[in-house]
Amino acid sequence: MAAKHFRHIALTEPLIAYAEAQVAKGEYTSISEVVRTALRLLMEREAAKAHRGTANAEVARDRA
Repeated sequence: MAAKHFRHIALTEPLIAYAEAQVAKGEYTSISEVVRTALRLLMEREAAKAHRGTANAEVARDRA
């Protein structure tokens, strides 16, 4: 997938080492791919958290 926008980001040495290791193992083709995957996972986690919050509110409303 071609990049649509370029951004410069700063990573700590441990994050760089981890991303480089993932690329070296062949898990990803580039550090950009590692970062994109990480961001997608964060988005999924936030969506799941919001969904759980909605479900909990519905259960509380049903019990009231």
